[in-house]
Amino acid sequence: MSRKRKLLIPAALVLIGLSLWNILPDYLDKRVSSKTYQNLREDYTEVPAGDDAEKKEDWWLTDVLIQFDELKKQNPDIVAWIRSDDPESTGVDYPVLYSGDNEKYLRRDLYGEEHIAGSIFLEGLNQPDFTDYYTIIYGHNMNDGSMFGGLKKYKEKEFWEENQYFTLYTEDMAYRYRIFACQEAANGGDVYKIGYEPGEEYQALINGMVNASLINTGILPDSSQKMMTLSTCTGNGYSRRFAVHAVCVDAQKT
Repeated sequence: MSRKRKLLIPAALVLIGLSLWNILPDYLDKRVSSKTYQNLREDYTEVPAGDDAEKKEDWWLTDVLIQFDELKKQNPDIVAWIRSDDPESTGVDYPVLYSGDNEKYLRRDLYGEEHIAGSIFLEGLNQPDFTDYYTIIYGHNMNDGSMFGGLKKYKEKEFWEENQYFTLYTEDMAYRYRIFACQEAANGGDVYKIGYEPGEEYQALINGMVNASLINTGILPDSSQKMMTLSTCTGNGYSRRFAVHAVCVDAQKT
């Protein structure tokens, strides 16, 4: 082996070491965070098994159990659980936390531990009892599809056709939502304002969501209905966010 090649090997090993030093902490952090939420699902939720086609029409209400009493012992800031009909496809199956601000759970899990993935959390200006007509829930756009990283799949209409519904569970209610639009919305724009009530301004917001949508679902809600936006990063800076909009199509006591 030449002297030059002998020198290159240690240099390459140093570069590999530096790369691992930069990458490994993030990888381990995401893995720990993922395990935390998987444990929560296994310990505090019960969901129907088997082929989705065999589920009865209201399975989302009768067959899904969220143990809020036990969850709130872990953290009283847990106000809901959000679950898509097919979490394997969307990745959406998480507790929703509320602190009254948009910072506390940005990079912390429900135990207060710092993690890149943070938590799924409710907009600080929203009411934690979900009485608002318009609600925003935030989650990070993780590369592995966790948190709200799977939302970007809604850019494809074929994906939306197979994954139109999700349910928000609280201690005493189950809110059934149907996704009707998705867009790259301006950070700080009308989509990120809170306090809408039935009427022209709220309807203008809804119309704008439909007109700006990256897919045409053929659904146009009206301002008498409650709406929810699931918001995450676009991956292209902070001026715009990727927003998935849904209309509440049913609400039942659990």
